[in-house]
Amino acid sequence: MARFVFFLLLIANVAFGAWLYQSETRPRAAPPAEINRDAMKIVSVTEPAKAQAEAIAAKKLAEALRGSACVDFGVKPADGSRAQISFAAMNLGDRLNTRNVEDFTRFAVSLPAQKDKRAAETLVANIKKAGVKDVSILGDNSISLGVFSSDEASKKAAADIQGKAGSLVKDLQVTPRNAQLKEVVYTVKEPDMNMIARLTIMQRDFEGSTLKAVTCPVAPVAAATVAPPADSGSAVATPASAPAKK
Repeated sequence: MARFVFFLLLIANVAFGAWLYQSETRPRAAPPAEINRDAMKIVSVTEPAKAQAEAIAAKKLAEALRGSACVDFGVKPADGSRAQISFAAMNLGDRLNTRNVEDFTRFAVSLPAQKDKRAAETLVANIKKAGVKDVSILGDNSISLGVFSSDEASKKAAADIQGKAGSLVKDLQVTPRNAQLKEVVYTVKEPDMNMIARLTIMQRDFEGSTLKAVTCPVAPVAAATVAPPADSGSAVATPASAPAKK
C-alpha cells in the first residue's frame, strides 16, 4: 500500500513539473505596441488670454451685425471651394448669393484705334513733339501711352499727358487689365442671430476671412407683362361691306 501511494505521489509530481515547464516555455502574447511619443505633435494650443480676446471680439461683431438686412462673408480664392461646401450645408436657397471680386494688376493708358497706320504714325509724331516719350502704335492702330501697376499711377500719367498734349489726346482712356481673383464673397440675406453666430464661429476656419453688414443686392426687375383687356361681353361692330357693283 505504501508503495502504491509513493508511485501515485511521484506521478503527480511529474505531472505538476511538466505543467510548470510548459507554462514557462510557452510563448507569451505580444504586448500592445507602444505609441511613438516622438511622433506625437500638438497641432495648436490657444493661449487662454488670446482665446478670451477672440471670443469677446466675436461677440462684439455678432452684436454689431444684429438686425442686418444682409451680411457678406468673404474668403480667399483658395478657400472658395471649401466655403462653398460649408454654405451648401446650410440650405439657404435664394437667401444666398455668391460673387467673385476681381483685382487688376495693370492699367493701360491709350488712345483708340486710328483710321489707318499713317494716321496713327502722324498722331504719334505730334504727341512726341509735345514732350510725351512713352508712345507706341499697337497692331490695331491704337496708340499706347504706357502700362502701369496701379490705378493711381495710370491716372497721374494720364493727367501729365493731357497737360502736355491736351488737344491731341482728347480720347485718352485708362483701361484696367490682367484681372486677378481677389476674393469670393457669399452674401446671406436676412440672417438671424443664430446664423450670425454661426458665421462668426466659421470665420475661425478661414484665415483672412471677412464678415460685415452690407446693402442687399438689388434683384433684377422682371419686365412687366401687359395683360390683354378683359372681355366685356359687348359686341364689336364691324363695318358693313359695300354692296357689290352690278
